[in-house]
Amino acid sequence: MSHIVYFSKMFQAVPHLAQVEALLPGVFVSSRRSTLGAVRHLYPEMPVARYSRLLGRLSAGNRHLEQAEVIVTGSPYRSFLAPYKAKKCTVFHGTYMMLSKEALLGNTHFDLLCVIGPRMRQMIERFSPEVQVNAVSTGFLPFCEFPDASPQQRRESLLKLGLDPELQTVIYTPSRRGIGSWDLVAEQLVQTAPAHFNLVLRPHPSQALTSRTKDRASFKRVQALAGKRPNTLLDLTSLPLALLQSVADLMVSDANSPAEESLFYDVPQLFIETPQFSKDVLAGMAERERMHPEDTQQLLTLYECGARCFVESEVGFAERLDRAIADGGGYAQRRHDYFSWVFGQRDRLAGQRVAQAIKTHLLK
Repeated sequence: MSHIVYFSKMFQAVPHLAQVEALLPGVFVSSRRSTLGAVRHLYPEMPVARYSRLLGRLSAGNRHLEQAEVIVTGSPYRSFLAPYKAKKCTVFHGTYMMLSKEALLGNTHFDLLCVIGPRMRQMIERFSPEVQVNAVSTGFLPFCEFPDASPQQRRESLLKLGLDPELQTVIYTPSRRGIGSWDLVAEQLVQTAPAHFNLVLRPHPSQALTSRTKDRASFKRVQALAGKRPNTLLDLTSLPLALLQSVADLMVSDANSPAEESLFYDVPQLFIETPQFSKDVLAGMAERERMHPEDTQQLLTLYECGARCFVESEVGFAERLDRAIADGGGYAQRRHDYFSWVFGQRDRLAGQRVAQAIKTHLLK
């Protein structure tokens, strides 16, 4: 049997890699205890091993990487992967909103790139033939575990989460530390969201899986507030994000990957903008990354898929949440068009396509 290793330091890539491992069994390796712990909790059937720079071959993860025939990951890790002889494949964690020429060049060491959808394919083709990569269109892997949404599934899921199935549900998914809105929004959202909503707060894994004192203190404050508000849940990545997205009546986000993913269910959106991250900031980031102007303009249409709210200091969410849901139908065509550009097919077959691509291109 071929020896396949799935590697990631970050938790964000785990749902992608888990879908492929279910079809092409292997071992998940990480250098972070927090990531390994999350994998054991969410994907208990996937074998895991820890990589250690200090222990070298004494660590099982190191030996698996040395013996691997194929290494599958979700981030470039160019210098880290360089010593290993295995064929290398990337499935791109998240939805990869910015694929500039420089970013593509950072992935040329891979023997196979599994392309999420038309947006990524369009960006890659802009730099061909100058930048040569072996890219196969496979689809978005996390969709493989997205539940079939139905009234019964929704009710059962909300009851399992300890929430009220008779209420509409708001899911808040901020971006990573440094640009995310968590510090400005989380406490205000718990304090001002109307009681006729279930409220789920899902911080970015870079904050949730951390030992930073500031983050722990923030979660403690939010948890205390959540304890005073009925039907409120603070989830530090213990639940599959897809489960939360499947029961959402409104996504509140920083216009990030979870917002894009939730369009699988055509969920209404409320986009938070702050001085750290907004439509204008995103445009500036894209310019600095030297993305093609046409790609940038299409990327910015994400903000046209729902209502927007700029937060710099105190802001009330009482009316904003109701209005964003009520107005959601008016953005339906925008959501459909944006989803089609990013992901293409609305199916759950990406795992099969990636597994077949690995067999065809790397396991000859």
